[in-house]
Amino acid sequence: MAQNRISLLIAALAAVVTVLVTAGPAAAAPNCASRVLKDWQDGRLDGTYPVPCYRQALAQLPEDVRVYSSAQNDITRALQARLGTPRVRTVAARTAGHDRGISLLAVLGVTGAVLLIAGGSLAVVRR
Repeated sequence: MAQNRISLLIAALAAVVTVLVTAGPAAAAPNCASRVLKDWQDGRLDGTYPVPCYRQALAQLPEDVRVYSSAQNDITRALQARLGTPRVRTVAARTAGHDRGISLLAVLGVTGAVLLIAGGSLAVVRR
């Protein structure tokens, strides 16, 4: 009977020690998403992380950081590099920005041409 109590006490003590050992570092260590975000704070990712860390970081990205910085693109680019997939979204984003610049130049060019033609027409009408 005493032997059963000692065995039960030892098993309970081992369970408590196991819980304390495994829960202590997990509670103290930052999750991997926050490590990715902290690494990005200087505007680039220097480290390499497991794929779920990148996905968690993208899911936990604060809205203001998502809108007003390149964090989402940078982390997505790092995730794609880690996965070895082509950078389709990044190329599409660059192309969209490039097209916007070209269309702005086209509008300015057409506006300038219209103003030149109008000015020339006024000169002809005055004669």
